Amino acid sequence: MKYYLGVDGGSSKTHALLADDTGQVLGFGKGGSGNHQSYGLQSALRQIDLAVRQALEQAGISPERVEVGYFCLAGADLPEDYAILQEAIQGLGLAGKVIVKNDTMASLRAGLTRSWGVVVICGTGFNAAGRSMDGREIVLPGLGYLSGDWGGGDELSQEILRAVMRAWDGRGKPTRLTGLVLTALELPSEGVLLSKLYHDEIDPERILDLVKLLFDASQMGDEIARDLIVRMGTEVGITANALLKRLSLEEADAEVVLGGSVFKGKGGLLVDTASQVIHRVAPLARIVQPRFEPVVGTLFLVLEWAGLPITPGRLERLAASLPGRWSHAGLS
Repeated sequence: MKYYLGVDGGSSKTHALLADDTGQVLGFGKGGSGNHQSYGLQSALRQIDLAVRQALEQAGISPERVEVGYFCLAGADLPEDYAILQEAIQGLGLAGKVIVKNDTMASLRAGLTRSWGVVVICGTGFNAAGRSMDGREIVLPGLGYLSGDWGGGDELSQEILRAVMRAWDGRGKPTRLTGLVLTALELPSEGVLLSKLYHDEIDPERILDLVKLLFDASQMGDEIARDLIVRMGTEVGITANALLKRLSLEEADAEVVLGGSVFKGKGGLLVDTASQVIHRVAPLARIVQPRFEPVVGTLFLVLEWAGLPITPGRLERLAASLPGRWSHAGLS
């Protein structure tokens, strides 16, 4: 029996799964941020090591028995990132062979029914990747403003606050976001909100949570909220189209995976907007949302790398050995 490790290291949490060559999942582990750009390399390594060793302990397997570890990590953006991470993770001694990829590849594979397609991630940040029919991969740098990106939870939450402030001083239209934001943050007025923001007195996680209110306001008919969602959906579509063209998939029935927490917002406006933009360029494209958590995608990737295709039997065994909520973007 051979054993394989899949790790998804995101900006907020790290997940690890251990499986055997039949696809049976044997262990799960969880750690904090696995992004070396967020809190430094040593912090990321500690969280990755924690998650993996939890999975190994649960499975009763020693690291020496793990054939390959497939690590899909946020922050693996530029060639220098891969060089640093490859050496550092290999040094942890968690698997015989270590493969490092960007975390977008985990989300891509978690959503595909085959090995090729495109993914756009709209979670805390924004990124995208794709794989062609012949296995060529493209991952956008995902460095925010520096690499031309717009969108994701961080960006949207700032746009929400900007809309509230502009409505307050008369430069923008009134918006239902004002009342929703003040209520959510338990603040009496826009002036107090501004002061709290200026002095960094609001937990960044609470600010990020404001993105949910964007969809609430849209459902209430708020024009500002709807325009912002349409802007986000348009950017998703433009990004997907760029990758579809570069991978020569615009005439294929390519799957376009939409992954990340922002796509879980209420209503269909975001996904519908993205779909319309994509179908202008790739009319046969199929818009899908992941059935599995990204970490399950890492298991698909490592098994396929080892020459073990995701056959119906292997897929059934893998899905059956996961707790039910794991298979529908529910890992916490």
